[in-house]
Amino acid sequence: MDLQVDIYQCGSDHIHVVLQGQAEGIAAFGNFEIFVKFINACQEFINKQSQAVPQVFLDAFDEENSR
Repeated sequence: MDLQVDIYQCGSDHIHVVLQGQAEGIAAFGNFEIFVKFINACQEFINKQSQAVPQVFLDAFDEENSR
């Protein structure tokens, strides 16, 4: 599955997430804490469904390899 995820910070802690590819959409978060809750929910989903998720997506959430 081809998927590009762009994350932008606009103004004071206002965050936009744009999905492009086989999945498309836009999400806007009013502050960083709400964005963190979203990312944590994504991580929980990945942990439960790791066999169905492509390795490249799992690697994107690997804390050891993140910058």
